[in-house]
Amino acid sequence: MKKTISLLLALLLLAGTMMLLVGCDFLLDLDNDNDDDDDGKLPVIDNTTDLSQTTVSPEEMGYVENQTFYTSQSIDLVTEIYGNYRIDRPFTVDQEDQNKRIYHNIYFYEEDFFQVIYYKDVTKLGRIFAILADQTDSQYAEVELDDAGKPLQINIIKAGIYNLVLDITTFAIDMVFVGEIETPVYEPLTSCELNIHVSLDDHTYWPMTLNTETNEYYIQKDIPINASISFYSQSHNSHYKVFVADGLADTLVYLGGIDETLHVHVGGKYNVYINANTYVVRLELLNPDTASYFCQVEFNKGNQLTADSSKPYLFEYTWQAQGTPTDPYVEIPAMYPQLGWKYKLAVVDVDGLVFSDTYVTESGTYKLTVNLKDFTLTVDRID
Repeated sequence: MKKTISLLLALLLLAGTMMLLVGCDFLLDLDNDNDDDDDGKLPVIDNTTDLSQTTVSPEEMGYVENQTFYTSQSIDLVTEIYGNYRIDRPFTVDQEDQNKRIYHNIYFYEEDFFQVIYYKDVTKLGRIFAILADQTDSQYAEVELDDAGKPLQINIIKAGIYNLVLDITTFAIDMVFVGEIETPVYEPLTSCELNIHVSLDDHTYWPMTLNTETNEYYIQKDIPINASISFYSQSHNSHYKVFVADGLADTLVYLGGIDETLHVHVGGKYNVYINANTYVVRLELLNPDTASYFCQVEFNKGNQLTADSSKPYLFEYTWQAQGTPTDPYVEIPAMYPQLGWKYKLAVVDVDGLVFSDTYVTESGTYKLTVNLKDFTLTVDRID
């Protein structure tokens, strides 16, 4: 059925029925030989057979009081919001124009997208429409084309709260900007799997369990050092973008720029959590005394440190600081994992010679002690 169609399959749908349609000056590709759906004509939708009334919870994105909500038998508004892929979003019908369907108060973020899929037969693949009804909506979004130059999806370029108004006679969408996002809201996760990626030949998906009291999905797993972890829906249509809990970034993990993948700096046994509403990830390292650690002075300078044999999280480095009469401050060298940005370490200033957690104020020989169990850097002058 249509609810099980994946995003990957959707990319193969028969998008050749439409040319790029923007604003009022749109063209229908009626002579496209690849069209096998009524010779490329627009579908005709009968509301009396297409609409099914549904109940929408006040907590659900898009809820509006005193409105009747519907789902469609033949049309899906597909959205991907912060990596969460969704179909069958409920809508209301414009009381002044029964051909217009309104999807209310959708929180869109940059790089999200939406598209419309029509199913002539809900047991088969559908037909994609990606049409902006108003040229001025190009300030909010842009149409992406597939490799054949056909409209594939509409990508968000301005974050905000929007109403999407679908005209079922033209299959064009009018974007109505409702307001700026002051407090972020995301689609609740309805399923979640943890992907542990060690290499191209070693990556596994693990179903996570929802704790209804904390509203977090969780799992306990061994994660090797330098593995990456990411979060998917059960169908793998969704690849969730995530945030990390305070104190986690650049300590146990590095969060990549695409907000989807976490690179794990410390290998060990973890409790892994992700909040179903906020997408915040928490990690709890359960075996810090026996975990796998890595530390180097600066990045890829060939200066890897050796840990204490009895304390694998403890590293020491003897450093010679040499300032000048005009500039006596010397920057403390940064400590790095094997991959990712430098460790975020809390500085312990033994001799009171550290300025702004970044410089020593006097030349001399120092012992730098890196503790990756508590992510501290102890600076001790030893000459």
